Amino acid sequence: MTRPRLDVQALYDALDQQRRTKKLSWRQVAAKAGVSASTLSRMNQGKRPDVDSFAALVNWLGAPAETFLRGPAGAAMARSGETLAVLSTHLRADKNLSPKTVDALQDLLGAVERLMDSGAVRASEDEGGQ
Repeated sequence: MTRPRLDVQALYDALDQQRRTKKLSWRQVAAKAGVSASTLSRMNQGKRPDVDSFAALVNWLGAPAETFLRGPAGAAMARSGETLAVLSTHLRADKNLSPKTVDALQDLLGAVERLMDSGAVRASEDEGGQ
């Protein structure tokens, strides 16, 4: 069985997006998250943070840790109930989307997720009733 691995680039991109949104320097991010600035610098070079730093960073982001774990073939490890959090992280990391667009897409995805959770939409309906 393949062990999950940390997608350092996805984590770094999410941190960068949050940093830009909040108009913070990397040193400010480090201080607010409770990690050293050198941890962020090493991550920029593709190095993994230690487990305590990882926990502090995902806590600062407000994202589940599973968002940044990858399984076989690069698949995200998040459980189905965390789909919106995973998508939100990717949307916020997309430099081509404005914050307003990201908010609108998150609202739309949230509505779809609520419909699916309520049972109003079933997988067989998504596949054309086949």
